[in-house]
Amino acid sequence: MRRFLVPDLDGDTVDLPVDEARHALRVLRLRIGDALILVDGQGGWAEAVIEVVDGKRVRCAITARTVCPPPTAAALTLAVAAPKGGRFDDLVRAVTECGVGRIVPLRCARVSRVPDAARALRVACEAIKQCGRCDLPEFGPVWDIDTLVRRPEPCIIADPQGAAPCPGPRRPTILVIGPEGGFTDQERERLLAKGTAVRLADTILRIETAAVAACAVWTAYWEHHG
Repeated sequence: MRRFLVPDLDGDTVDLPVDEARHALRVLRLRIGDALILVDGQGGWAEAVIEVVDGKRVRCAITARTVCPPPTAAALTLAVAAPKGGRFDDLVRAVTECGVGRIVPLRCARVSRVPDAARALRVACEAIKQCGRCDLPEFGPVWDIDTLVRRPEPCIIADPQGAAPCPGPRRPTILVIGPEGGFTDQERERLLAKGTAVRLADTILRIETAAVAACAVWTAYWEHHG
């Protein structure tokens, strides 16, 4: 069944948001009696049937509901020096599919770019509908290096000179992906005093590739080792 994002699943009936209703009617050609799945982006999930189509309005009757457990990788925060334009969209889409719990743009000496939070949220909304996830990752606020090193969570820094990844038990963890020019020597020194450097591959990875690789390593380990 097709999935739709509906922020409020309270009540026995719900109206699809305007954009979702347009997609249901014009693109998917759904009609009265068709079944669909609704998610609220906060872990809520419901099966429903379309009972009213009135112009642009689509009203659904909920037939079953549950609360989805958070994904395995919800304990991960990705702190990342944002790449430009569509590349950041690709990053958000992929790490949302991995299940990451939070995406934080990282401001550092070689990158001060602040991505559009509303655009990132739209990308994440589409990703959770595609991948079967029921909750949206948190987005932001922007961190600088000072903020990052003061965080209480263990910190894993992607670094070409790092050791092999060793995720260990599932717990709140920050994965740090720096800019393509790398951190400055001073930034790197401060980060390594705070956390652990790991090498993800023996090749040079783009920001979005490194982000997905790191999330996938931690997610897979936690998924298979409890």
